Amino acid sequence: MIRVGFLYIILLILVTVASFGWLFIRNHNFDDPYNGDVDISGTLEGMVTSTPPGFISKYAVIKDKEEINAEQFDGSTYAAIMVNNDTRECLVAHNAHERIYPASMTKLMTGIVVCDAIESGELSMDEVVTLDHDISFQESLAVQSSLYKGCKISIRNMLTALMLSSYNDYAIILAERVAGSVDAFAEKMNEKARSIGATNTHFSNPHGLDALDHYTTAFDLYLIVNEASKYEILHEIDEMSDYTYSWEDSTGNTWEDTATATNYFITGSQSLPSNITIGTWKTGTTGGAGNCLTMNVMINEGNYTMMVSDSISKEDLYSKYGIMFNLAN
Repeated sequence: MIRVGFLYIILLILVTVASFGWLFIRNHNFDDPYNGDVDISGTLEGMVTSTPPGFISKYAVIKDKEEINAEQFDGSTYAAIMVNNDTRECLVAHNAHERIYPASMTKLMTGIVVCDAIESGELSMDEVVTLDHDISFQESLAVQSSLYKGCKISIRNMLTALMLSSYNDYAIILAERVAGSVDAFAEKMNEKARSIGATNTHFSNPHGLDALDHYTTAFDLYLIVNEASKYEILHEIDEMSDYTYSWEDSTGNTWEDTATATNYFITGSQSLPSNITIGTWKTGTTGGAGNCLTMNVMINEGNYTMMVSDSISKEDLYSKYGIMFNLAN
């Protein structure tokens, strides 16, 4: 009897420990958003809801499926978010945790990884890279430079034109220089995303052209653009409306190009209220993502992060920003 009682006690202890262990793992591990195929059709109905990341104290917290001031965004907008960075109050949340295509907003993370390599001494802004192969894209909307195999260009010129004019071939060249291949660079992007809490994001390329395994969320972009704002190199680029630079072709001739900002607020194509100053930003346009813009802004000395992925047009995209500006005021 004593032996049976002792074995019963041991069994009870093991069951108790196992139960607590299961609960600990359950509450400290989030669903893996990288598992399985993701079907994103480019329509509101085709979006896939994912589990939001855990609480990050210095950022706003938005519950899964929570909608805040979303009435004017529903129907024409894939996703939108607006956060007061000073108070961490969310003023707009629409599909904030649903997967969307990031388009060229992807290049914020591309720029972050390149800047990390620069800051670590792995490469220099003044380093000149020689293209060892031609680069082409099948997508009709894929913007690229005039460079081809044998051309030479500096890291500074590529990074600046990448962030301003969104040249997709520069994203490929920079990725291969930093990591040796696009796939290896994409893994660095994903590692960085996870490290800042953007756990519902997965990058498969550095340029942002649509791919099923290339996705993010409005909330994750909020984290990414705030991370990008910490880099002085990117901040200096985002202050430019245009940038004239040179490159050398395979025969030694020097050519000039002017990269122009794709943000209409920066170029003046869209009027910006006098009480608003733009900080870090990135636009994007693809068939799946629609027309996108994310940026940090100062409004009446308050710091805000905004993102809109619009399904209709660039005009409608910028009108949605007008709604957000009014909410801040």
